[in-house]
Formats: sequence, structure tokens, C-alpha cells
Amino acid sequence: MIAPRAIQYWIVGPLHDPSMKVSALHDRPSAPALLESLRTGAELQSVGHARFSGSRTHRSNLWLEYRNFLRQALSHYQAALGVDNRSAALLSYYAMLNFAKAELLSVNPTAVRGAVGHGLHFSPTRARSVAGDALTVTDGVFRLLYEHRTGHALPLSTRLPIRRLLARIPEMESQIRDVGLGPTKVAGVLNVTAADSSSAWTLLAIDRDNTFSMGTASVRLLARIFQTVEAPPTWRHVFGLSVRAADAVSFYESRIKFPHDGLGTSSLGHAMRAAQVDAWRARDLLEPSTSAAFDAWLSPSLYGARILPMPPSLARYAVTYYASSLVRYRPSMFDAQVSPEHAYLFDALGAWVGNRRQGGSPAG
Repeated sequence: MIAPRAIQYWIVGPLHDPSMKVSALHDRPSAPALLESLRTGAELQSVGHARFSGSRTHRSNLWLEYRNFLRQALSHYQAALGVDNRSAALLSYYAMLNFAKAELLSVNPTAVRGAVGHGLHFSPTRARSVAGDALTVTDGVFRLLYEHRTGHALPLSTRLPIRRLLARIPEMESQIRDVGLGPTKVAGVLNVTAADSSSAWTLLAIDRDNTFSMGTASVRLLARIFQTVEAPPTWRHVFGLSVRAADAVSFYESRIKFPHDGLGTSSLGHAMRAAQVDAWRARDLLEPSTSAAFDAWLSPSLYGARILPMPPSLARYAVTYYASSLVRYRPSMFDAQVSPEHAYLFDALGAWVGNRRQGGSPAG
């Protein structure tokens, strides 16, 4: 295995799209803090208007739609918190749907104003089991949201197997193992932008165990940008970890180095930003993390032989749509006596969507 480059200077931080503005928080992310932030955009005109461009009249019209999507989403989300089983899926899905419409208003307003489809189809009357069921992509909100977040168009009639979607929801790892659906396909990522006296690059530490694996297309994509290296001698210090951190970590170093004039110069800053842009070329496999423990999620392609990005946020959305369809039209699929595994799994999903177990922020 290749020895890592010697690091003289480094910055730790979330792995994200460098073109997006990132705001620092002085506290651990939590549902109340995020909900208050969202509520601010719904209730204060100056904050809501800032999301949109165009004339004042145009921005006012969009903000009218935006704040009411948000108000509905927040109401459904708060109501879901009061339901402690799989029935919460219906409320959670309508919260997600309205949050998604609010998000899309700033990028594709005509598509989400007025009647718009779900973007997913599932026939509850044909439901058999979580292991065998699948969603079908149609025109509508999910397809629009997918394109906005991944940059890829999702072809109509694409099949999204529920089993594979569940494996891309990291907080459901123990539950999907318990019901025999196999291991998770998501790994936590720690990110460092590193430098020496002449160049800058990215170093990733990917949390993994012996069961974590990626399909061939994902492996090839990651290998184009990163190479596997040995553990840096002071990796815990570099990544800001204590000695309690487990050794089950793989290290990936960006293949390209970006030159600079020396430590402490403006040239170094440009080189480090270039390294961050380079790392984000793997965005089809990466999503900023909703966990305080990691800087990003590594979520392999939904299919092994070809790239179909499926970040955890979109997997949560799609699986919650599936659960809400069954709650509405086929609740016997979740009967605790007839299908205890299904009931157990989707009771857990309802809890995690609201992040009630860990006090985190609303998923997605």
C-alpha cells in the first residue's frame, strides 16, 4: 500500500459542494435549532425574499408559496413527533413533500406551483415484502428533487428496490441487519484538506467494517479521484479524534496535488480550495452528513455495474413514500402479529425520520 504524503498543515471540515455557502454553528445540530431556522424563512419577509431573484413582486409571490409550503411541512413534522409507530410515516412523508416543494421553488418554481405528482409510484395492492418490493419513478416532486440534489436526470420508469434504498439509510443499519436484509451500504467519512510546503490535497478517512462493500462502478469512480494509502502516523490528531477512535478506517488520498507558494500565503488558500473542488468530483457517491460524528456519507451507486447516485436523504424520502403508501392503503403489511419484521423495521424508520432517538435534525 502507498505511504501517505507528509502533512504540515490541515483543515478539518464537512465535505460539501464548494460552490455552496456554509454557515458555522456554535452548537451541535438539533431538530429545534433547524426548525427555528426554517421557521425564520417562513415568517420573516426579508429572510424569505433573499432565497429568490427577480422583481419584488415576483419574489413576494414566490415567498407566499414558500412560507405556506414550510408551514404545512412544519405542522406535519411536529404532528409526526407525537406518533410512536409506523403510522408516523404518513405525516412524515407529507412533511418531506412540502419541504421538497419549498426547496424546489428557488430552482424550478413553475414545476411545483399548482398540481404536481409525487414523482414515485407504488401499487400497495401488489405489495409482497420489503425484500421484493420496488418503487417506479414518474414525473413529479421526487424526480425534480433528485435532479436538483444530484445533478442527474432520473429516467422515467427507473426501478428503485426498497431493499437497496433501506441499505442507504445509515441510521437504520442495525434494524436492517436484525430483519435479515443484509448490511448497510453507507459509510461515514471524515475529511481533511491537507498541505505541505509546496502543495495541497484531500485526505479522507472512511469508517468501515468487514461487511462494507461497493459495486464495481462506484469503486472505479472513487479510484479515479483517490488512491488508498496507509494510515498517516498521527491520523487521530489530524482528524481531531481521541484515542478511543476505532482502527476500522480506510484512508484515501486525492491523486492530484495542487501547488502553492508556501505555508501562510494566499496561494495556499487557493490551492486548498482547488483540492476541495477536486474532492467533490466524487459527489455521485457523497452527501454532507446529518450526523455530528462524520463530515459526509459515502453512499455507493444503487446499482453495482452502473452509476445511479442515491444519497441517504433521497433514500429516506423514497422509503418514507413507500411506507406512507402502505399505511394508507395496506396497513396489514405492518401488522405486528402477521409481519413482525415489517412492523419493527418501519417503527424504527418513523423514529429515525424525526431523529427522536438522538435529538438530531429532521432527516433530508
